[in-house]
This record gives sequence, structure tokens and C-alpha cells, in this order.
Amino acid sequence: MTALTFICAFYENPGMLIEQQRTWSAYPAALKAAFHAIVVDDGSPTRPALPVVADTGIASFSLYRTGVDIRWNWLFGRNLGVAQATTPWVLLTDIDHVLPADTLQALLTGPPLDEQMVYRFSRVDAPRPGPFALAECTPYKPHPNTWLMTRAMFDRIGGYDERLSGCYGTDGEFRDRVAAASRAVVMRTDVMVRYSREVLADASTVGLTRKNDPENDAELRRRREVRSADRAWRPLRLTFPWERLV
Repeated sequence: MTALTFICAFYENPGMLIEQQRTWSAYPAALKAAFHAIVVDDGSPTRPALPVVADTGIASFSLYRTGVDIRWNWLFGRNLGVAQATTPWVLLTDIDHVLPADTLQALLTGPPLDEQMVYRFSRVDAPRPGPFALAECTPYKPHPNTWLMTRAMFDRIGGYDERLSGCYGTDGEFRDRVAAASRAVVMRTDVMVRYSREVLADASTVGLTRKNDPENDAELRRRREVRSADRAWRPLRLTFPWERLV
């Protein structure tokens, strides 16, 4: 791999974006030259991304913003990020997951990756806002929604289905399509670093219900039923308005 694009959605997470940029700024020059980042602000109403964007010296940085504020619309954010990426390989993750220099180094200089495979990562918990050594981190279960793949593979999978935007708990159907479209899903020993809300207050979205929300679960079931009844079904992508800010 000669270059990589890191893609994540942002929603009211300025502190976490600052931490991401701190990590990128600390990469050695050779890693910066091969690292691209795309952040999609998912319509943050009060704490948008733009005011905290800084020059980190990486190969390229792009910031986009959706024109609507829809809960759990990271599906669109990832779809847009892949559509705008220019490198063959993309890493899709959440903003509270940081790519440490050691992992980026392994991806860029290690054995060639198989374009027919999709890769996942091991994961550790950050002990505090950086800097810190990976040895200080606590092991944690792998993240089910962090993916490394080619853009061509993402297109073969179909991307994320934006019919499900607005509901929590939608990543499972994408995982099923990943398994069906790829030769194999490979778990790497290299780690992503997760930031909990106890470490950084805005590391993950607050104020939106997640699991065990009867209204959310009922709506998600309804949308899945409508979709399953459509014999011509295919994932819908890039269905929301957006603009480029940086």
C-alpha cells in the first residue's frame, strides 16, 4: 500500500477531532506523505467541525458537511467519504477511533494486502488524551464497524444503505454484505485506539438514544421490512445534500 485515506463522520465532536489532528500531526514525515483524511460533519447544530480544523501536514485533508441534521447519518458520511477519496485503499471508522503511527506504518510497509479481502483491527482503550505509548493502553474487544478495504471493494459491497439513516443499530446488514462480497474478512493484530467518553467527553455522540429504544427498534424493523419487499433493492447512496468546506 502506498497511500491510505482515513474516513469518519463527525457530530458535535470538536474535542475528538482535535485529538485526531494531534495524532496526525505527530506522524513521522514519511507517514504524513501517504496519509489522507476525510471528515464529514453530519450537520452538527451547535459545535461544528470547521472552527477546530488545523493544518497537520498530512498529504491531504477534506472536510464536508451534510445539509441536514439527521440522527445516525454516519452511513451517508462514509458513503460520501469513499466517493471523494482518491487513494485505492480507505479506512472507515468512527471519530472516536484513532489510527496510531505504528499501525499506519505496518499498513504502508508491511506485506502487500489482498484487494479481494477486507480487514479489521484489534483495539485498545486510550488511557487519557495523548500523547501516550500504546503499551499504556488497555486491550478492548475489536470494533465491529471499522473496515479497511479498497474503494472498488466498497462499490462491490454496495456501500451503506441510506434508507436506514436515522436509526441506531444499522451496521449489521453492511457486515453481512461485506462477508458475501469479499474473499475473506481478516482480523489484523495491529490496533486502533478507542477513546471513551470517560477519557474525552465528546468522543462519542451524547444525547441520542442507542440500544433498547423501542421507538428506534420499531422504526428500524419497519424500514427493513419495506426494503426486503423490494425485489429490485440495492443500497441507496449519496441521497442527502452536502457541501465541501475544506
